[in-house]
Parts: sequence; C-alpha cells; structure tokens
Amino acid sequence: MIALPKCPDINSNVLERMLTDGLTTSYKLFWFLGVFKEVVSGEKVIPFRRVVCRMISDSWYPLVEYHLNFGVVDKLYDLVMLIHRKYKIESSVRESGFLEFLENLEDPEVEKCISDLYKMVPYRLVSPFFAEALAGLKDYKKNFLIESLSQSNSDVLYRIDSKNNTISVNEQWFEYLRANQNIVYGWIKYKLIYFLQSRNPNVPAIPYKLSAPIKRDLSAARKLWQSMSQQSPLCDIYTGAELNPENYGKYGNLSIDHFIPWSFVMHDELWNLTPTFATVNSSKNNKLPVLDRYLDNFCKIQYETYRFILGNSKMKKQLENYIHLSRSIDLSKGINRQDFSNSIKSAVTPLFQIAYNQGYGIWNTD
Repeated sequence: MIALPKCPDINSNVLERMLTDGLTTSYKLFWFLGVFKEVVSGEKVIPFRRVVCRMISDSWYPLVEYHLNFGVVDKLYDLVMLIHRKYKIESSVRESGFLEFLENLEDPEVEKCISDLYKMVPYRLVSPFFAEALAGLKDYKKNFLIESLSQSNSDVLYRIDSKNNTISVNEQWFEYLRANQNIVYGWIKYKLIYFLQSRNPNVPAIPYKLSAPIKRDLSAARKLWQSMSQQSPLCDIYTGAELNPENYGKYGNLSIDHFIPWSFVMHDELWNLTPTFATVNSSKNNKLPVLDRYLDNFCKIQYETYRFILGNSKMKKQLENYIHLSRSIDLSKGINRQDFSNSIKSAVTPLFQIAYNQGYGIWNTD
C-alpha cells in the first residue's frame, strides 16, 4: 500500500491509524468519506446529520443493489434498508438528488437511527490523535474527553461540538485534504474495498460494486482534441500512430481513454484523459497502462493540451480541469514542461499503485 502524501503541518500517519485501529464496522470508513466529500465541497463546519446523510448515500448502492455484508452489528445497513423499505428508492439514485431527499426527510423512525450514529463514530474516528490520553479509560468516559481534547488541539482532524452536533475541520487538514484529494480518495476506496472484501470473501469484483454506473459525457474532450489535431499532428500515446482519418480507418475512430480507469478515479477530469483509437481503447478497457512505457507520452500530450488551452481564450475554462494537480502553481500564467509533467506524475503514480493494489490488471499494446 502506497503511503499518503507527507506534509510538515500535519501527521498524515494518523489517517492510516484512523481507518485501521479497531475497524470492525463500516462506520469509520463511511463517516470519514462523508467528511472528506464535504471538505472537497468547501465546507469546514459540518453538521453530524449531513455526514450521516453522506454515509447513507455512499453505502446505498452496494447495500441495496448487491446486499453486501457490512458486519453483523453494523447499524448503517439497518438504516439503509429501513429507508429503502419505506420509500422504495432505486439503487442507482443520483447522489445529489438523494442527498437533498435525505436532508429534507422528516421521519421519526429514520431520525432516531440517524442520531444513533452520532453517539460513537464522530468521536472514535479521531481517537488515534489522543491515544495516550485515552489509554485505559472506560468507553463511557471517552467521548467527553475526546471532545474536550479536540477543542484545544489544532493538530486533530476536526473539533467536535456535541451541543450543536457539528464538527469543525481544522485549517491545516482542510488544506491537506483538498490539495491531495485525488490520492486521498483513492486511498479511502482502497480501505473500503479491503474492508468489504474481508466481509464478503466469496463476492467477486467488489471494486465495481461500490457505485452505480454513470453515463459519461466526453464530448468536450473530444472536441478539444479534434481542434488540436486540425492545427498540428497529434499522436496516440499507445501506438505512436497519428490521429488522422487514414489511421481512423485502420484502428477505429477517435476515442477518449481514461489513463487510470474511470471505475477507479470516478471522474472525467481532463488531466486523466488521452485521445486514442477506438480499437485501442476497447483493448485497454478497464486496465492500467504500463507506466514505464506510456507515462512520458501521456505527460507530453497533456502538456501540449495545456498549452493549447492556454493559448485559446475560448477554452480557458478547461484549465479548471487541472486545478487539482497543484495548488501551489498558478496554471493560468503558464508553467514549464518539466514542472507540469512532475505534477501529472505526482497525481498519476500513487493512483496507479493504489488501483494496482486493488486488483486492476496491467495492459499494453503487445
């Protein structure tokens, strides 16, 4: 398992302990995923209830569609099944609409189950920050001490306010999670898949059972690379063949590939896409590329794409696709090839390793 990015302002090793120590139920995983998604959305002060709504939404598809086992005493399963039985919501419901439904739901039976999840998980997730102070303490005394310590310690992930049922994410953790969100998200998925595989040893393809398939729109990326190819030759990074009408006849039409598979990254941001041929894309399918062979070519076409966007005022909005690569570099002013390539490699390499550890196969053109 690849290590999380280091940062002088926070102890990233604590994250590993947060989702390893005493992990017997799914609560910590889904609570942290909920907090993480709120942080990525720009929220620092987060209601307990909002995080639990995220937990329900994120666990909905694997539970309702595949009835995965979360553990005998896992109350999240009971909560999800209660809502499913009462409201008959389909397994593939869209996240945004479902979250709105949950936020506005007024159901005393459901509300009691939601509030039951407030009792332990917000506190237990951050307990590794206070391991020494909590040593030997009885469980019923821990919540009060954890809350008190969280309010006086800026190194902890978040401060707990049980009076208002909120958490407040500390600034250095807020910045760390946002700056490294692609790697952290991959790491969370790795932890979640490992947990579910241990609870469902006879269920195949767990990584593909975490979220509903989404119809993706890659038309903007397709138009972008079509425009580029009309101005200067553009080559497929896998075969080396130029992307032109003659080769489309040999290898299939222009197709957009996710360098790291979409089923792993779960987004269509431009920095993980590359133009290729339809037959090549079909062959690669849901596999990982050989980095030693293809990563430099990928960085090259990404930099050419970035420079093309930078020089075209009508496409400047596309620069937002690269914002997660490096928050320390102003991409709108232009950076050199080496710095840009380093940013791409810093994003891609750890994701590749995590995906490989999850069981994604390796592909090449041989």
